[in-house]
Amino acid sequence: MHVATTEGRRPPPPLMRSLGAPVAVLAGGLLGSGLRVAVFDLFPVAAGTFPAPTLFVNLTGSFFLGMYLARRQRAVSSGWSLRFWAIGVLGSFTTFSAFSAEVFQLVDADAIGMAAAYVLLSLVGGIAAALVGQRLGRVEP
Repeated sequence: MHVATTEGRRPPPPLMRSLGAPVAVLAGGLLGSGLRVAVFDLFPVAAGTFPAPTLFVNLTGSFFLGMYLARRQRAVSSGWSLRFWAIGVLGSFTTFSAFSAEVFQLVDADAIGMAAAYVLLSLVGGIAAALVGQRLGRVEP
């Protein structure tokens, strides 16, 4: 197993060290939010109907976050990786704000049962998806 070292290399300048984390989050955020917009564009939802695309991105994002964090525990990875993948890509792919707005839209459309089902599926499903991802992430390839 090869372990990278910094022997013989000069450390990056302080400005580069301080910009590394925000740049990693920003780059990941561009990718994750772009993917979310693509899903929403491919599967538009009319007001008052079940918001399946948001449920999909939130459950999928939860699954991959669970898997990523489990795999990260076994691997040597940088803070850049966590900031890019977990915070940037998956944090911007998933959306609590759209979920919240859609719950209120369903309530306003008097679809109370659908709103309750959406909340339950999102919360329980998100936790279950993260746990499944975590379990699969722990399995040796």
